[in-house]
Amino acid sequence: MSVAADEPGNPAHAMFERFRSARECREVLSCFGELCQQLGLQGSGLQLYHGLKATLNYWSAKVLWNKLDKKAGHKDYDQGTAC
Repeated sequence: MSVAADEPGNPAHAMFERFRSARECREVLSCFGELCQQLGLQGSGLQLYHGLKATLNYWSAKVLWNKLDKKAGHKDYDQGTAC
């Protein structure tokens, strides 16, 4: 039986924290790949972002989702359609 992505003690939470605190590009990419694998996610771009956002219901991740959504909604990004 797997642990839901929003349950305490979830390994995905620890993996997200490793990703968030990574300092070097190689480490960031490695942690991100492991996180996606842990959550069973594939894809790229917005599809992957929405999958992560829906699957990883963790307070620290929610802070990042809010920041990214706010940034994407800025006029420079054409309300999220430019990138």
